[in-house]
Amino acid sequence: MKLFIGNVSYDTPDSELRALFEDYEPVLEFVRPTDRETGRPRGFAFVTLKDDEQGLGAIEKLDGHEIDGRKLRVNEAEERSPRAPQQRYRSTEEDITSGDAPRVDDRPTDKKGNKVVYKSI
Repeated sequence: MKLFIGNVSYDTPDSELRALFEDYEPVLEFVRPTDRETGRPRGFAFVTLKDDEQGLGAIEKLDGHEIDGRKLRVNEAEERSPRAPQQRYRSTEEDITSGDAPRVDDRPTDKKGNKVVYKSI
């Protein structure tokens, strides 16, 4: 069972957070994402336990547990919903009939025929 641990202090070390789940071994996976820009840990983590029974026990015992002055929120992790692809250029008939001309990709191509990607300054 995969658990979500929320409301984690940025100052809480991974080892201390991981130690909370020693009673529910084996822990199959422990993931604490870090911020891309700063590199510091984010305010949540994911723990995967071997079976659902252990997971439910961990939720019951650790939800609301205080660590570093913050009450943890522990519940079953939800699967991330797939994101819809973003449309870059409008080209529907509605756009054409509404008076807006469709956007044309007139960027130059390289020797292989790929569109040139411009980098911002």
